[in-house]
Amino acid sequence: MPGHATIAACATGGTGGAAARALIRLSGPACAEVEKALIERPPSARSPLAARLRLTDDLRVPCLAWSAKGPRTYTGEDTLELLIAGNPHLVRRVLDRLCAHGATMAEPGEFSARAYLNGKLTLDQAEGVAAMVAAERTEQLSAAAAVMSGAAGAVYRHWAEEVAALLALVEAGIDFSDQEGVVAIEPRVLRERTARLIAALRAHLGGETGREQRTSRPKVALIGAPNAGKSTLFNALLGRERAVSGPVAGTTRDVLVEPLTLSAPGREPMVVDLMDLPGLEAAAGGTGALAQRAAHEALALATVRVHCCERGPFADVPNPSAARDVRVRTKADRPGWVEGAEVAVCSLTGAGLEQLRRLIANAARGAGDHGAGAIVTRHAQALARAAAALESVNADGAAELTAHHLRAALDALGEVSGAIPPDEVIGRVFASFCIGK
Repeated sequence: MPGHATIAACATGGTGGAAARALIRLSGPACAEVEKALIERPPSARSPLAARLRLTDDLRVPCLAWSAKGPRTYTGEDTLELLIAGNPHLVRRVLDRLCAHGATMAEPGEFSARAYLNGKLTLDQAEGVAAMVAAERTEQLSAAAAVMSGAAGAVYRHWAEEVAALLALVEAGIDFSDQEGVVAIEPRVLRERTARLIAALRAHLGGETGREQRTSRPKVALIGAPNAGKSTLFNALLGRERAVSGPVAGTTRDVLVEPLTLSAPGREPMVVDLMDLPGLEAAAGGTGALAQRAAHEALALATVRVHCCERGPFADVPNPSAARDVRVRTKADRPGWVEGAEVAVCSLTGAGLEQLRRLIANAARGAGDHGAGAIVTRHAQALARAAAALESVNADGAAELTAHHLRAALDALGEVSGAIPPDEVIGRVFASFCIGK
């Protein structure tokens, strides 16, 4: 797959089939030369507008032509796209004509492979593209969209970070047991943290092994204007400091995703993906525009939308899906009320949090289909191996064997989240302890 070659393919089903239109796509350094040699535009035409493709010296084919210079393209390379009539014989002749001018036929997945190699897609996003193309049902499309958006990768990275932290603690007890001031992780704590990880992994996999894995985990998005208290509420629901919060609007720039277990009397606990989104009214342009894009991509995947508002009316948010809505008045330690709020919460004191958890759980259960879909097969296999390795951890057994199983779990998670090398694990030991005082 030489990176310097210019590749061409029909992007609308092989040779175009019986579709009314066919999209021909080129990527590589020869795009400008092909465009100059074969595309005739009116003198004032701007891309994309009607043009004519010179198929032979005597034959011109009407088309729509669009071109763009790398790296601001899908593949990161110069790109040319032609929209023509979908007759398969015409598509074949156009591709032959392009190949005669320096292009080569693309291999399966080569456009997305170039996007990955040029840093335009992560590996999990590239897999999401493949999953989206192969999706046959709405829930499969939703699952693929989660992979493409990076939401799934964020959850995987959280699990890998937790396993790495446990491994660092166990290895600290092995390597530095003769040093004063080093306290190895207690077996009880190791059991509890490992059990939480196993439960989260098994819930994500849907408890299935040996066949297509599915996940029915609802996605809960905290949405609202900048500085509405979303990140502080995010931390309060998780019970730990995960998101950076502060009085300055626009502190949150990325979508944060963490698993959250919700319990209710007489009902089985359920795990949801809690998402902290950037403020939906942040200023456009620069980093703000990127934050808005990430927020709206995550919002489209939400099963439950928790509208956060400190004062005034709740913002009108588009409804791209059948998401359930929960309206929350934040910062309830301050006087006032927000019309339409179902609950008032104070993240600093904990007031109203239990009622909010019940509302979220009821909304998630009432949503029925949580946008569940087939997990990318490679992801499912890696997560299943990680869960099996964690289930082999014996907190009361030999520390060396415990470390071995944790390393196996970390390696499996690294296949879908990015590997955490041994040197980084060692660095976590020194970051957590004061060794050799």
